Amino acid sequence: MSLKNLAKKVQQTPASSSSLKVEEPQEEPIDMSWNELITQEGIDEAWRKYCMAVKSSNPRLYSIVDNHKPNLVGERKLLIKLKNKLQETELQKEKSAMSGYLKRALKNARLELEFEISFDESDAPKRAYTVADKFKLMLEKNPDLIKFKQEFGLDLE
Repeated sequence: MSLKNLAKKVQQTPASSSSLKVEEPQEEPIDMSWNELITQEGIDEAWRKYCMAVKSSNPRLYSIVDNHKPNLVGERKLLIKLKNKLQETELQKEKSAMSGYLKRALKNARLELEFEISFDESDAPKRAYTVADKFKLMLEKNPDLIKFKQEFGLDLE
């Protein structure tokens, strides 16, 4: 084996393997005259297809997009409400690909995609650190516990 032989093999390998490859279809260019009416149903269908397209190639992105559906605001603006900055950062990386996909699917070149962080305190899990706090949380889930506590004369410690 010599370096010349190895170099020849390396040069020959791409040529022989390219004949076995199947060419991927070209993405349809976005026509700036597209201006079809955008509906929430159309958005939901396009978003479902986009989720399936990224499921195997990018599981992290799939997790985010599958849990955060875009909503139509106005005639052409799609708003995705996120829970934290990390999700926004991940979607910002993919914004152009996502936007292009949606423009092609919805046949609207003027579509705008925006993200908003909207964390609701009621979504946060309640944490109980003291015994009394734990009992209050349990009472919220099962108010009959107070009867149980009184009937058996139980104390909180």
